[in-house]
Amino acid sequence: MVIRMLKYDITFHPGWWHQNAGIDFTQEFFDHPEYRMECDVKMRKMLYERFGKYGIGEKNPQKRPILGTDLLAAGYLLSELMGCKILYEADNSPQVICMECDVDSLADIKATNLEDCEIWGRTQKQIDYLMEHYGRVETYVNLMGIQNIAMDIMGQELLLSYYLAPKEVDVLLAEITKLILEVGRRLKALSGDISGGVSAIVRQTMPEVYLTSNCSVEMISNELYERFLLKYDQQLANTFKTFGVHHCGKTMEHVVDGYSKIKGLVFAEVGAFSDIKRVREKLPGVFLNARYSPVRLMNASEAEIQEEVASLVRDGQENGQNLSLSCVGIDKNVSDEKICSFLDACRQA
Repeated sequence: MVIRMLKYDITFHPGWWHQNAGIDFTQEFFDHPEYRMECDVKMRKMLYERFGKYGIGEKNPQKRPILGTDLLAAGYLLSELMGCKILYEADNSPQVICMECDVDSLADIKATNLEDCEIWGRTQKQIDYLMEHYGRVETYVNLMGIQNIAMDIMGQELLLSYYLAPKEVDVLLAEITKLILEVGRRLKALSGDISGGVSAIVRQTMPEVYLTSNCSVEMISNELYERFLLKYDQQLANTFKTFGVHHCGKTMEHVVDGYSKIKGLVFAEVGAFSDIKRVREKLPGVFLNARYSPVRLMNASEAEIQEEVASLVRDGQENGQNLSLSCVGIDKNVSDEKICSFLDACRQA
């Protein structure tokens, strides 16, 4: 058996950054490249000062021409492009305000024409600025998944409409996929490494992957996933070739049969508390990133953290390979000591 060194990562909630580094995640952070780059340098340096011995952060970070960020998980832009309003807060990720559309209004929801869109125009302005001044763009816009965006448009009404208005919902999902494909193509034209805004660990493990963010798929059955969403995830996989799914829910195993039917799936992010052993059995050959819960990190003892990390590695690896670990969304209530316990456990696993 060949054993490779385990890759691992930590990502913090905006509230942690706001308290510890004084970073404000107002609209300026997301719309103004120079301010964002200044914050990014400060953030990477702070990571090194606290956790540098684990290979986290950089001692002397230089400016990166970034669009979005790989130091947060902040999904909002694609929903904004579909018509949602966004609320910005200094100590939080941008919050999408649900449109609460009912079935009767779905016919009016169309994929945005990016050429005529003021919202995309703000993004394109940043791209043009970074290309002019730095010659390249590192793009870490969160690649929001199809149902995530649909729920931002319809809210819980979507879940009922799967049963009561399936044709109308399918039309909406098709329009959303059309937008995702167009945005994805534009981002891929800038960089092969575009999924860090969904999960930073991919930059260490499989930087070329297109990772769709399927957070809300936890809320539906495998039957509904296969009936409504599988064909659209397959479109993404067919288009972007190296394809992965991010499923941060607690029971990825309940839809893993559906995920296993995606032709070309090479990466899957497995939510904390999922049955990773069953996921591994269903996804042979797929690289898995096992999530460890930041809430559990706050409450578990050092011994429990070590045992639980070891269990994830034991059940998730495949011949000593195809596995990484991350803890995402660590907030200001989690001590550095607990974070170091997690990192120590990863390094020893």
